[in-house]
Amino acid sequence: MKNIIMNLKLPQGTKDFLCKTKIEEDEFEDINIKFFNKEDGFLCDVVEWTKINDSTVMDLSEKFVSEFLRELEKFRSYYVIADNLDSGNLIAVQESTGEIYELEHEVIEEVIKSFINSSFAQMYESMKYFKEMKSKIIELREQENLEEIELLFEKAEKDLVSIDGKVAINDDEYNCQFWNGMIESYREWCLD
Repeated sequence: MKNIIMNLKLPQGTKDFLCKTKIEEDEFEDINIKFFNKEDGFLCDVVEWTKINDSTVMDLSEKFVSEFLRELEKFRSYYVIADNLDSGNLIAVQESTGEIYELEHEVIEEVIKSFINSSFAQMYESMKYFKEMKSKIIELREQENLEEIELLFEKAEKDLVSIDGKVAINDDEYNCQFWNGMIESYREWCLD
């Protein structure tokens, strides 16, 4: 895996972080993020990942699939790392910047990208933060302490921005599909 990482055209800091950080596939399943392994196309570009993993390409006409793959070429510089289990969207690192994006990846629709984090390291820290937050929420739910839960959400909004200054909470439409969406789904879950 280290050879694959070192041969990619990623910023050196991203390569170093990927080489030294051991991420288990199910490490973040608590927050509905599943990392791919090498066989499932971890760090394949989006076009190659689609050829390996997207079973819908088998069901569609060859002409349509080839047109879709040609359209996907503009995303060739995005390397797939994980899957958002809530939406089915891909999480990918952009080659030249190392920034992390969520790609709404549907063969029958246009591919749309949404910013997640400035770097793999900051995304990883954000996900660890959400995993810890979910544990606290479960504890507070058991105590039926809604006031503390609301304070936790307010703190989370500030903490996420301090982890990555490029992340905007609640006022940036490019970010609302991921961190804002996660905060909102947790909030709804707490109020159920």
